[in-house]
Amino acid sequence: MCGLYGSVSQSDRQIESGVSSLGHRGPDDSGDESIRDRDRFIRLGHTRLSILDLSERGHQPMRTSDDAHHIVYNGEIYNFGRLAGSMGFGESLRSGTDTEVLLRLFSQMGPSCIPLLEGDFAFACFAQTEGKLYLVRDRLGVKPLYYALHDGDLYFGSELKVFPELGFEISENTDDLRSYFVFKYFPEDSTPYAGIRRLPPGSYLEYDLSSGSVSMHTYWRPDHSAIRVASYDDAVAGLRAHLRDAVEDRLIADVPIGTFLSGGLDSSAIAYFLRERGDVEHHCARKSQTDLKREGTSSDGYFAERLSQDWGLRTHFYDIGFDQTDERLIAESVYYGDDLIADGSQIPSYLITKNAASVSKVLLSGMGADELFLGYGGHLLTLLSRYMDRLPASVRKLLTARLATLQPGKGRAKGYKRFLVKLGRYETYGNSKYGLYSIVGDYERSRSVVNGGNNPLQYITPYFENADDPFEALTQFEIKNFLVKNLNYLDRMCMANGVEGRVPFMDHRLVEFALSLPVEYKLSSFGNSKRILKDAMKGLLPDYILNRRKAGFGMPLRSVFSDRQKLDDLLQIDYFGGMPHFNTDNIIALADEHIAGVNDNSSILYSLVSYRIWRQRWIETH
Repeated sequence: MCGLYGSVSQSDRQIESGVSSLGHRGPDDSGDESIRDRDRFIRLGHTRLSILDLSERGHQPMRTSDDAHHIVYNGEIYNFGRLAGSMGFGESLRSGTDTEVLLRLFSQMGPSCIPLLEGDFAFACFAQTEGKLYLVRDRLGVKPLYYALHDGDLYFGSELKVFPELGFEISENTDDLRSYFVFKYFPEDSTPYAGIRRLPPGSYLEYDLSSGSVSMHTYWRPDHSAIRVASYDDAVAGLRAHLRDAVEDRLIADVPIGTFLSGGLDSSAIAYFLRERGDVEHHCARKSQTDLKREGTSSDGYFAERLSQDWGLRTHFYDIGFDQTDERLIAESVYYGDDLIADGSQIPSYLITKNAASVSKVLLSGMGADELFLGYGGHLLTLLSRYMDRLPASVRKLLTARLATLQPGKGRAKGYKRFLVKLGRYETYGNSKYGLYSIVGDYERSRSVVNGGNNPLQYITPYFENADDPFEALTQFEIKNFLVKNLNYLDRMCMANGVEGRVPFMDHRLVEFALSLPVEYKLSSFGNSKRILKDAMKGLLPDYILNRRKAGFGMPLRSVFSDRQKLDDLLQIDYFGGMPHFNTDNIIALADEHIAGVNDNSSILYSLVSYRIWRQRWIETH
């Protein structure tokens, strides 16, 4: 895991300062170089977090012996040893790094080698003979890569904060501001900055130095496979084997390995395959009983501690909650988060990696399982909505009207009411309601804080307008949006503390296998979510893990914002009053609603707090 940056421009620029802005991504080494070719200046820079071959032989930028190809690379290619053997590189390799194998592959095969790579990667490779620079990103978007084009010049980097140092003038993307507050992140390839885009997962960009032209190519799509598993039992056995192999592949490292352990199904499944390895450390965030009561959710810490005792795991626990949440901590997560993601899970991820870094330089995460195996509340709502569609219109109308009046911030069963209220509120949105089920927070209230801008539904409707199967459409929508966001914040919070995050469920072979399975294998007609994953781990995980209630991994924001003084201190409502984009009356109403318990507006309020801190740090100082 490293940081990379660079540019192709018509004028010479010094970019050594790029090392400072990405230094947290690569505290072990750094390097940059400039090349002049075809009247253009190519700059390549790198900061290194040493995971494989810790010697100086892994230094980047790395070049072939004939200087024809240059590369800066971030990630891990787990089959690099097999690729080196099959290509006959053998003893000619100068290092034990996957970087060198990738460079040799690309020099011989060009972009046709990309589908051979198994792993998580983002890299820039300059092919001098061809006069082309390639930007490449892995299939699921585990590793980040951004780019911008301006007046024929190309800029790129692992994080947005490097772009001003590359000479790109940043400005706020106000067109998608309303979408940010709805999704709590910028969807698709949009970013907080005008003109800077994410390179889409599963794609590569080709820049031709001779013409200055740019072309985009897709080499992988998360489509359903045409191959179907013969039986449910075969699928259960296949999933167990795929997950075991994916975990095993991700143990390749010359540094200590650990896991994010929540006591939930996904992280516990990973821990199972590592339970006999005494050198693996596990790390868990836990909430106080007061926060759990206010949240209306269950305790990850309790289940992780019980599992650790039963298996003899070496587990470290870190407290998160009301007492730990302040302006300084949020500002740190926003700074390192970089891409303006208002997800309360960033903070516990940041705190875990900050404490874990001294003993674990690689952490395995269970992220991605919910998207693949229909484990979110939005999936259950889609199932319930399909059942409701079978009711007589008059009955359905009465039921949705009743559900729309639920007050999810009051009384018992808050966790359930937060989801059920969506069945009532989104009934009038046609098939787009399935996408709205999956967003965090209330759609109308979220969009009400901003005046004007693009319609957020433009990022939802195309997935569902012609969809015969709402679950297939929802999976595609989440993989290309919500999952990318989650992988984004995992990368940032790990790299903030010099830790590499790895995600076994994002092994592309496992993903393709999961996408080939019918819905009923994942979500039963009775609402049993992640059915096949539970059955794959049956007999391997304790029943108290398999049957526990799901609890989201995140800060207890509902609890934090239930305190008026803390909310006022963090929100700073006067800040929004001077900007024409914001409706301060609606913001005040949302805060009052949350304090009164009429609605759970914690995610909206957190997105406002995050936006204020981000804008003060990046827009007002540039």
